[in-house]
Amino acid sequence: MVIPAGPGSSTDTIMRSLAKFASPLLGQQIVIFNKPGASGTIGVGNVTRAPNDGYTIGGVWSGPITMAPHVATPNYTPMDYQIVAMTTEAPGVLCVQPDFPAKNAEEFLTQLRNNPDKYTYGSDGVGGFVQFATGRIFEAAGIRQRIIPYSGADQTVTAFISQTIDIYGGAIATIVPFVAEGKAKCLLVTSSRRYAALPDVQSLAEVNLSQAQTLLWRGVIAPRDLPADRFEKLRAAFSEAAMNPEFKIIAERRGEEIWNISLAEAAKYVHDEYAEMERLAKQLQLKQN
Repeated sequence: MVIPAGPGSSTDTIMRSLAKFASPLLGQQIVIFNKPGASGTIGVGNVTRAPNDGYTIGGVWSGPITMAPHVATPNYTPMDYQIVAMTTEAPGVLCVQPDFPAKNAEEFLTQLRNNPDKYTYGSDGVGGFVQFATGRIFEAAGIRQRIIPYSGADQTVTAFISQTIDIYGGAIATIVPFVAEGKAKCLLVTSSRRYAALPDVQSLAEVNLSQAQTLLWRGVIAPRDLPADRFEKLRAAFSEAAMNPEFKIIAERRGEEIWNISLAEAAKYVHDEYAEMERLAKQLQLKQN
């Protein structure tokens, strides 16, 4: 399993856990190969160029599938891979320093709107989830602030806690310990509903921005045109592993929920999100030369 992120990252942690439960179902050990870089596109490229025999798969998140391709130019297209199984989904979260002049999501967005380019916010790299999720919200809310790209949520939260940046944008699990310590104040999730991991944090629906929802989802991919029997064996194993009660607990501890949808639903969701992210990248002029 190629994981297009570094060891210890959120995707790495989730996918290693998933592989642990899928291995017995496949009857063999799943070997993890971390291949980070270029917002995940290097690792996904490794998967798409692998032989389509079912022995190389990818444990991915949404970024290199529906977002990064519209900023950089990866060496793959949506026609080069297929979804084997969806596993989890969660929103990102926007958090500020404890003394930030806003106590809820409405005041937060108003402060940002009234003070263009005053604040900095961290992201998980150019073309990553945070850039698109915040870009979608800020576009809808008429906000312009300064983005500072990092290589992942761990680096972003380090910059945030040291007050190098004003706003944390990223995975829930990374920031939760600092919320508990009173070092961060989270005000808005990037979903249209609240999540159990941060039950007091407002959703986009509560600020009339449901249409700007962006979820961070994770799944398993494989090269296109696998033999049907091998694809089915992979699909069955990873779908069952994702429903394992122990895996569910691991995901929930990281602020994620099991995403049990059909392959047809997954294909439509990815197709629609890809198109929306392409539109947003053009609108925000994110494409690199």
